[in-house]
Amino acid sequence: MKKEIAFLKELTDLRATSGNEGSVREFLRKAYEPVADKTETDGLGSLIAYHGEKGPKILAAGHMDEVGFMVRSITKDGFVRFSRCGFFFVCGALSQHFTIETEKGDVDAICSLGPGMEDKEFPKIEDLALDIGCKSEEEARELGVRIGDFIVPKGHFEALGKGGKYLVNKAWDNRIGCAVALRVMENLKKTGHKNIFIGAGTVQEEVGTRGAATLAEAVKPDIAFSVDIGTADDVCGGKKEEASLGKGPELTFMDNMTISNRKLIRFAVEVAEECGIPYQTSIMKRGGTDASKFQFANAGTPVLLVNIPCRYAHTPTTMIHYDDYVNAIKLMTEIVLRLDEKKVKEIRSF
Repeated sequence: MKKEIAFLKELTDLRATSGNEGSVREFLRKAYEPVADKTETDGLGSLIAYHGEKGPKILAAGHMDEVGFMVRSITKDGFVRFSRCGFFFVCGALSQHFTIETEKGDVDAICSLGPGMEDKEFPKIEDLALDIGCKSEEEARELGVRIGDFIVPKGHFEALGKGGKYLVNKAWDNRIGCAVALRVMENLKKTGHKNIFIGAGTVQEEVGTRGAATLAEAVKPDIAFSVDIGTADDVCGGKKEEASLGKGPELTFMDNMTISNRKLIRFAVEVAEECGIPYQTSIMKRGGTDASKFQFANAGTPVLLVNIPCRYAHTPTTMIHYDDYVNAIKLMTEIVLRLDEKKVKEIRSF
């Protein structure tokens, strides 16, 4: 467990705002090398790893990018204005530490409250600025800050609670999905399977699932799984209508952009119960995932949303439970092992 948590810390500490996923892509490429038959990238930069030579093509993908910001302007007195690069909650940005990635190197920054702002419930992103310790625009430019530079929250990994299984860091959305796909391929290599398994890390999910569209065109899967984070509402004051941390991965029927294939979700439930793997079922009230693009591939692809419950999404302090990660890997492995040509044909037939 300690070794795996160290791996997850390294993966989530990496900085990869939408459109700037190179560090995660290279990390995953190296991780896939010992187990994949081959790896490749598409024209937008999504990473694709293959294992198996024949049978139906089964895709499991997480997205490599995380929510962040981009430099919009520099004020005359040396503060940095910024725009969202993916939906970052305002409440999650206030008083947090950030890194501006410039051509000259990293610039540390904080997003702090201005005069009178403490009286507002929440300001608008457009009203916020980063303080980089400069007194003029010229001084900020001397540090290398330019319009278009990526801004990423600093990671502060913590393992909380008894046993240290409540894991906190930025970018669980969605490095955790990337990690699941990788570990599933490792399991399949050990056990054997009757299909072509494709583990992938997509780009630019947070700005409109763009990488999923190009990846789906490149791969043309027969069955596709989007492995992402889901909303956990087992928080102080929560309504307890959705998922809870530590009770298993979510098999999600629907989000705002996708309806999971009913035969596929029923099959996943049967596998989970047969193998004694804990799971939860859910409907996402907001948001969408890469499955929204996968479903249009290959003249229509049955998709299933597999989500890891997460608290405080789209902030620098997102939280998951280690057991949900482990059980997602177990469940995905067992599902893929049973997706032979006959079962895939059954699911794809109407």
